[in-house]
Amino acid sequence: MDDAVAAASLSADVVRAGGLSAVVGHRGVRLSGGQVQRLAHDRALAAGTELVVADDVSSALDALTELDVWSSLRERGCAVLATSGKLAAVQRADRVVVLERGRQVAADRWPELAERYGHLVA
Repeated sequence: MDDAVAAASLSADVVRAGGLSAVVGHRGVRLSGGQVQRLAHDRALAAGTELVVADDVSSALDALTELDVWSSLRERGCAVLATSGKLAAVQRADRVVVLERGRQVAADRWPELAERYGHLVA
């Protein structure tokens, strides 16, 4: 569990909350949006998941934590299918698929798509 907590950049948060046995949620520790996202990431990693499906996994994270989360996913070697409108995410992707009205209009590495689709990311 310690490795997964570290990979999700939650170590300091877990210590502040009272450790791994702390109660989270109703009548327990309240989590920020970023902490909730990292906790979901942590649960996937702790289970030894080979595929993580993530809907904007880093939307509530600060820039440094976001980089840590994407790096930990890459280091673990699990496949990630993610939606994101964040530049940090698409820059790290092996393949980016651009959808318009639910249809694929492009798919490639980000450097090849950036000039035409750069306006889609922040």
